Amino acid sequence: MTFKFRILHAVLGLVCGPVAGAQVITGHVTGTEAEALPGANLHWLGTTIGTATDANGAFSLTLPGNWPATLITSFVGYKADTLRLTSPPTTPLRIKLRWAVEMGPVEIVDRVAGTRMDSRTINSTEIIGQKELKRAACCDLSESFETNATVDVNYSDAISGTKTIRMLGLDGKYAQISMENLPFIRGLSTAYGLTLVPGTWIKDINLSKGVGTAVNGPNAMTGQIDLCLLDPLSEPPLFMNLYANSQGRVEGNVHLAQKTGTNSGNLLLLHGNLFQRDMDQNNDGFMDAPRTRRFNVMDRWMRRTERGMTQVGLRYVTDDRTGGQTAMSMNEPEHAIHSGDPYQVDIHNELVDLFGKQGIIFKNDPSKSVGFMFAARRHDVGSRFGHRTYSGTQDSFYGSAVYQMLVGKGSDQLKAGVAFQFDQYEEVFLDSGFARIERMPGLFAEYTMQRGPLTMVGGLRADANSYYGNVVSPRLHLKYDIGPLTNARLSVGHGFRSANPFVENATVLASSRQVIVQGDLGMERAWNFGASVLHKFKWIERKWAIGIDVYRTEFQDQIITDMDRHPRTVAFYMLDGRSYATSLLTDIQVEVTRDLDLKLSHRWYDVRATYDGVLRERPFTPQHRGMASLAFTDPKEHWRMDLTLSVFGKGRIPYTRANPEEYRMPEHSPSYSVVHAQVTRILGDWEVYLGVENATSTLQQQQIIAPEDPYGPYFDASMIWGPTNKAMFYGGLRFQLDRKEDKQPTTP
Repeated sequence: MTFKFRILHAVLGLVCGPVAGAQVITGHVTGTEAEALPGANLHWLGTTIGTATDANGAFSLTLPGNWPATLITSFVGYKADTLRLTSPPTTPLRIKLRWAVEMGPVEIVDRVAGTRMDSRTINSTEIIGQKELKRAACCDLSESFETNATVDVNYSDAISGTKTIRMLGLDGKYAQISMENLPFIRGLSTAYGLTLVPGTWIKDINLSKGVGTAVNGPNAMTGQIDLCLLDPLSEPPLFMNLYANSQGRVEGNVHLAQKTGTNSGNLLLLHGNLFQRDMDQNNDGFMDAPRTRRFNVMDRWMRRTERGMTQVGLRYVTDDRTGGQTAMSMNEPEHAIHSGDPYQVDIHNELVDLFGKQGIIFKNDPSKSVGFMFAARRHDVGSRFGHRTYSGTQDSFYGSAVYQMLVGKGSDQLKAGVAFQFDQYEEVFLDSGFARIERMPGLFAEYTMQRGPLTMVGGLRADANSYYGNVVSPRLHLKYDIGPLTNARLSVGHGFRSANPFVENATVLASSRQVIVQGDLGMERAWNFGASVLHKFKWIERKWAIGIDVYRTEFQDQIITDMDRHPRTVAFYMLDGRSYATSLLTDIQVEVTRDLDLKLSHRWYDVRATYDGVLRERPFTPQHRGMASLAFTDPKEHWRMDLTLSVFGKGRIPYTRANPEEYRMPEHSPSYSVVHAQVTRILGDWEVYLGVENATSTLQQQQIIAPEDPYGPYFDASMIWGPTNKAMFYGGLRFQLDRKEDKQPTTP
């Protein structure tokens, strides 16, 4: 894909995409009988700018640099369509193709994969689309990666229901989780934020590996997970999703979209979650998951014109969880000593987000643009684990301005801008208070150069943190196109982040471990080096894609969470020695038949850090992980069937030999596997789905040390390496009320 006519919209996230890009037009391509044509090709005459429609016949296409322009649309079995435009259209296009011969519609044999390894982006990127998100019980963001091997998901402890992710072998806090390139899950939301984002709100997830570009922010040490939300201008007036599972959890989602003008629209997103059952599948006297009440609402308004885009959004979340010992367990003799003081868990989150964006394309020179965006947040967290209490408040503001222009003959591009991040934290753990204010203005610049098959993006950030000091972060990305569908990438860069060790390690609250803070805790900094090769080809009449990625993260400064010093302590201190993570990722995607897709993945990790002078493996990180996934869609797209097998190798468990023998755990967790499956029936505007997670009921039987004495010295619910729930069956239905066709430009 050429850089010749890029505009700032995607750079700013005003149009969500996997790579900083240009202003685009959108639309649909249909056949003679109004049927969607997935895989139809569109390109601007005389340029190399083109795209293909998705499974619904929709497309998004970069604008050319000069007007008038001619758009060519083609699809096998249909006559090519030629549309001449004198200026950028202000509404989505609806292009209708006619049969090449009067013999009825051709059979559609090409479908867009749910997960795509993108050959155009400067980073090694996987695009997880809605088709893939529907393959699992995607009720929140933490469940959106069940069929993805790059991101590992696990429970952080045995009683809070909090899920964590890992990427390239490291905790998710080292990946930058953004919402259309706005900082999103960070600070106090690092611990609970994954479960506070409904999966149905997400249109795509752009999963970029390795260090991020300078424009997209300073915190992407291992990668960037960028969430693209539903578009108010293209969503149907009504969408509904109802979900229930065998454990007693029910959820509901309602989306309401309406047009507020020719080029503007509003989208109201509602989500509710209710789980009120005392579930104890391993009979240790503790609930496997807390009772939950959650309400989540977002309102998003957007306006697009040929000169730019404006959007404003407001989000509110309230989340209450109650867990701990079950009522039944308190009547058992071994718990009688604590019958008057049961071990309870209470967690409360209340969060308000306000965000906005404005992009402006220069009137006399569309190759230049400027964009502004901001995000403000108030987040209150309160939690109680037995006698241990934690509370925290975060007030944050982020703002940035980016200018973009083409350089030379249009093959090069310059981006430069300013950013400001403000954070105020107030935390109280037991009787100790911690407060800090960070003000961080920053400058950044990035230059993109394309010379034939070689693309280079060099960037530099300079940020001045009022609490931790100044940081300079260089970034360099190279991409070489060996062939039309084969490319190699190299990347190197420096990233940094401010840590919140108490909320980021909330698992220590679910134990009797003594918390030790040793010395002053500072900023975390790391270098990331990466190389990847992606090859797409046809073999034995089937489409194949093979990707190999190698990454190395070397920490200069890191806060170590040491659970190995003693089984009854957890110590926080700055790294004194080496800390690194090496990962080798291999992915194979193949179209077995026109209806059946196969994904095979393998991950190898070598993740180590220095604990009290000893270089050890990072705990709970399996060295090997494999995944095999099958996705079937019948030719008429009335049925979808999905099956995913994930295999995890053994991982190190923190030191427990100083405990009495009955309170010890083995040095390594065993290897294990889990199976997920789902079947979906499509009935017009309705979809009915049934599925199972962990079909083999694989379970970590000993989840809590000393559960019979939760206030004793050996109690520990933080030693989780595997599944905490047996097989879970679920079902639900989706309903979509399609929008009546508006009067929009249609080709003859």
